[in-house]
Amino acid sequence: MLDLEAIELIKQLKARYFRAIDTCNIEMLQSMLTEDVSLTFKSPTYTFNVSGLGDALDFYRTSFTKTRLATHNGHTPEIEVDGDQATALWYLSYVFINLEDNTHMHGSAIYQDRYLKRGERWMIAETGYETLLETLQPLSEQLQITSRPIN
Repeated sequence: MLDLEAIELIKQLKARYFRAIDTCNIEMLQSMLTEDVSLTFKSPTYTFNVSGLGDALDFYRTSFTKTRLATHNGHTPEIEVDGDQATALWYLSYVFINLEDNTHMHGSAIYQDRYLKRGERWMIAETGYETLLETLQPLSEQLQITSRPIN
């Protein structure tokens, strides 16, 4: 039988994860990642691996800033729960604007996650993606950024 409560809690956790990344809310990220969290991100232009909460938080802190802006939209989750552990696949659509090198990236990827239940809370033990499609172009001179998620 499906554990619908666990599935819903994991969906909410992943939604908060995307919001925390896009707003660079390090405190929120810290509250949802395990101490030994593992991150793996693969794209045609980069591969990144990190282990441990401190290094993960440093990665997020330096990747999403006032000049490196992103929106992450995760959807169509496939979540499997087995007691106090769960795995999930998420479809990701993203935009990344880098004002430091004047680039605008669009992409999609498949996230693969592993979750652990600690007490009454689900936490992310492993997360990462493999890119499906990625486009990179120079920022248009006509592009106006009228709002930024990180102040």
